[in-house]
Amino acid sequence: MTVNVVLPLPLDQVFSYAVPPALEADARPGCRVLVPFRGRRLTGVITGEGPDPDDVDFRLRPLNDVLDERPTCPPELLRLTRWIADYYVCSWGEALKAALPAGFTVQTERRLALEEAEAAAWPDDDDAQSVRRDLAEHDSTTLSAMRKRLGLSVSLQRIRDWADAGLLRLTTTLSDPSVSAKTETHLQLAGPFQSRSAARDAAESLRGDKQKAVMRTLATAHEQRRAPVRQADLVDALDAPYSTIHSLVEKGLVERTEERVHRSPLSDLPPPGDPPNHTLHAAQQEALDALKAKIADASYHTFLLHGITGSGKTEVYIAALKQVVEAGRSAIILVPEIALTPQTVQRFRAHVGDTVAVLHSQMSAGERFDTWQALRDGRKQIVIGPRSAVLAPLDNLGLIVVDEEHEASYKQFDPAPRYHARDVAVMRAHMNDAVCVLGSATPSLESTMNARRGKYTRLSMPERVPTSDGTVAQLPEVEILDLTKQRKKHQLNGPLSDPLLEAIHTRIDRDEQVLLLQNRRGYAPVIECADCGWVPHCTDCSVSLTEHSHGRQLRCHYCGHTRRTPSHCPSCGSDDLQRIGTGTQRVEETLSRELPQATVLRMDRDTTRQKGAHHALLSAFREEGDILLGTQMIAKGLDFARVTLVGVVDADVGMLFPDFRAEERTFQLLTQVAGRAGRADLAGTVMLQTRNPDHAALQFAQTHNYDAFAEHALAERKALRYPPFGNVASVEFRAPKQEDAEHLATQWTRGLQERSDGIDILGPNPAFIQRVQRYFRYRTILKTTAGPGVLQRALRHARDAYGSPPANHYVSIDMDALDLL
Repeated sequence: MTVNVVLPLPLDQVFSYAVPPALEADARPGCRVLVPFRGRRLTGVITGEGPDPDDVDFRLRPLNDVLDERPTCPPELLRLTRWIADYYVCSWGEALKAALPAGFTVQTERRLALEEAEAAAWPDDDDAQSVRRDLAEHDSTTLSAMRKRLGLSVSLQRIRDWADAGLLRLTTTLSDPSVSAKTETHLQLAGPFQSRSAARDAAESLRGDKQKAVMRTLATAHEQRRAPVRQADLVDALDAPYSTIHSLVEKGLVERTEERVHRSPLSDLPPPGDPPNHTLHAAQQEALDALKAKIADASYHTFLLHGITGSGKTEVYIAALKQVVEAGRSAIILVPEIALTPQTVQRFRAHVGDTVAVLHSQMSAGERFDTWQALRDGRKQIVIGPRSAVLAPLDNLGLIVVDEEHEASYKQFDPAPRYHARDVAVMRAHMNDAVCVLGSATPSLESTMNARRGKYTRLSMPERVPTSDGTVAQLPEVEILDLTKQRKKHQLNGPLSDPLLEAIHTRIDRDEQVLLLQNRRGYAPVIECADCGWVPHCTDCSVSLTEHSHGRQLRCHYCGHTRRTPSHCPSCGSDDLQRIGTGTQRVEETLSRELPQATVLRMDRDTTRQKGAHHALLSAFREEGDILLGTQMIAKGLDFARVTLVGVVDADVGMLFPDFRAEERTFQLLTQVAGRAGRADLAGTVMLQTRNPDHAALQFAQTHNYDAFAEHALAERKALRYPPFGNVASVEFRAPKQEDAEHLATQWTRGLQERSDGIDILGPNPAFIQRVQRYFRYRTILKTTAGPGVLQRALRHARDAYGSPPANHYVSIDMDALDLL
């Protein structure tokens, strides 16, 4: 018997292995296996039956072990990851790795240590001496870590040669999975002592008071049907040493059992409470009826639910989900931000109970592992989370919802596969005869065109949910504040203009709430010496450092490098260091000075690093906050009845980038954050501060006119043959030296040009930010109107023609790229 195995490597092929007779019963498609591969042992996944041994002209190596009692990857997930690999031009192994929990693999690692050889025994070339000095500084290190530190492509063969010469020690070890099932020790009385009299007699025969107390406590727990008792709880309650427990077990009076612990972030959330009883308005009911018809048919269909902010899209999702659960099928609910996950989870749990699980990147590895297994085993039917939740191991899918489907956060940037969760959701629904719902107040232009072309069915919800008196809630009024004019009128001193400050004061006085968006974190994006023009730059990236007020730090937002903010210019000695631009910390400082009585909460990446921080901040704002200041994570999905003012501190952030999607992203962001105001009985107002008041994105956002914006933007896209009227792909080339990155890009792009019929090839050119984390970057952009297959074939041809790049050189392929800079 032979099997085909896919390995979690950027190698676009499957590998065949022989199956030892002892493993034949367990070696099934979807099971993880441990296999030998190029001197190592790696974890792979069986994808199917291998070739007939008689047809192979070499000896197949045998599997080392089968790691699963039941398949880890069901057949449907194998098919989906195969499609992802084909469409996004990556290896099947990379796609499968994205679908498995982190730390789920067993593999080998090579470790290096310096032997006690004389320095003169080492070769005198630069690479060898660099390795010797690095090993002298690090007692034991991995080969990959050393290569990364030095930026060297030292071959494994040279390493082995130096090991044979006694210069260094090379060891290969087998790692354990970094996550596994967690168990806890529980205690109960042994069988013969579970009656009241037997337990009492046994306790009386003991000498130690602690032993007697343990026996009495376990007897009481047995009588009250609370047995077994967690050992840690018993030890804490009785202050009993573990030796006491061990002694009772050895005497046969107490039994130990190991019970599985299911780790979940939901344990930190309060009970969801009773579900609200909403009566759907006419447009909601019409949309729900369309969804229910397809759900009842158990047939594939994709709907674009275009509902303005506050129109009640979530209630439609919940009502559709109930029908799916009643039919015994499962569902995936995707949200664009982790910040939305707790709020969404609570709303769904209130309606469908504990069948809901959550998956996101801020969960611990153990929580992700347990949640993943609960979904695979069918103990949970519904998963809610950001983009990776689209790959959850659910069987019998009936519904996939992609809320705020336009969001760029649904696109995976690094590592491969660089998939778009929205498009994977549509394909997964198609493979499972399920319904897919793409919801947004500002749909992506791609989804809008798919609806116009008949691929999706568009459902419209053009009105907000009625207020308590039955009248239709109105969209907020939007006022554009021209900062240039405000400055001339001496009404701008700092990041907030006088009209915006006055509006904030008014809301606070009325016990209403305010949302402020500043889509740039830190204190000041740039520090510049007024005398000589010196600007602090990152040593590893070609960007200036952002000042953060906490600890007076300068920080790189690309690699995390930090250093202290200088008090004087290191170039000329001047103390006139000017802060240019505004981040969330600077706005927070202004608010604290201008409104000392207000409770200001800041929500950005710096304040939400800790687990549960999103939920804690939003709960604090709901209960006692006056102003919620944040980056784009506050712009979507949040629903607070007392928010009546939304202010955008700088509407120009990102609007003027040299990117064909910049205008669309700005319109979507401004429309979404504007929709947070006036969502209940109180009317809302939005104030946008800008230096470009006549920009089309702002003008259309002011009137909440998505259809007019779409017509304007689609006309430009069509003229330039950009999506949705064509396809684009980006290839990024990275190397530690600029000349190597440029050479790699040039050689690789020549392979693209050999298959360039119907393709516009732009580049290679230096990336917009040329150096990130010590690697120089070049980009080649491909554009075509002939369909994605043309780009995919050209990319595969170039990849196969060039082969694997040298060590520490990287080629990243991004189909349907969102980031072209």
